[in-house]
Amino acid sequence: MPSIDKIHSILELLRKYYKTGLTNKEISSALNIPPSTCYRILASLKKYDYIYQRKSDMRYFLGFAHLRFAESVIESVDAAAICLPYLEDLHRETEETVFFALYNGKQCVAMEVCGYINTRISVGRGEIMPMHCASSGKAVLAFLPEREKKRYIYESELKAYTKNTIIDPARLEENIKEIYRTGVAYNFQEFNNGINAMSTPIFDSQNRVIGALTVVGTSVDLDEQQMKEYSEQFLEASIEISNKLGAEFPPWIIENLKKQGSLVIK
Repeated sequence: MPSIDKIHSILELLRKYYKTGLTNKEISSALNIPPSTCYRILASLKKYDYIYQRKSDMRYFLGFAHLRFAESVIESVDAAAICLPYLEDLHRETEETVFFALYNGKQCVAMEVCGYINTRISVGRGEIMPMHCASSGKAVLAFLPEREKKRYIYESELKAYTKNTIIDPARLEENIKEIYRTGVAYNFQEFNNGINAMSTPIFDSQNRVIGALTVVGTSVDLDEQQMKEYSEQFLEASIEISNKLGAEFPPWIIENLKKQGSLVIK
């Protein structure tokens, strides 16, 4: 049995016996895993809090790491569900393809999409959005913790998808700083030739950036002026969604919108 299968079997067994827990001997016997192998796997799972061992009788139970995963899954589902009516409204108002991209800890993934079937701008659920050139990726990247942000900019491979892709780390950092200041990320044919996009970030109850709202279209229809006109609508939607998720949207962005006299929260 491959190691990953052994790990899965052990966790499933502990889930079944979550009230009483199990000893190493009981797990080894139930799954027909050599005791020494079983002990090594249990030690590794214990190290990362996937299980814990009760000192009084040395029985193993599921650990608290699973709660962190469950919380993330629940929040991502909640975010997508909350975003959907806003996406539908934005789609009706802009007549463009719009979507919510979720940050999974490494990249952004399209979750909910609203668009016309007969348009050549197609975004599918599960489509990956690169952090350095897709507007949704850049909207998230700008609000990651500083160390994580720097590590991505200066240590990741900045692949050139088009001639407009920013692959110089210093230039990308400047671009990201501007996104952090305004709350709006633009993609001028940086991911696909002939395609522009604009995004605004979404935050969760711990004020962590978890994704972005995005509008995407041809560079002819969705030009710079048009995207800037849409930016206020998308920021307002992002603020409302973030508020519903229990977040405090970056105050300097809200203040900028107030100064422009354009902030209208429903």
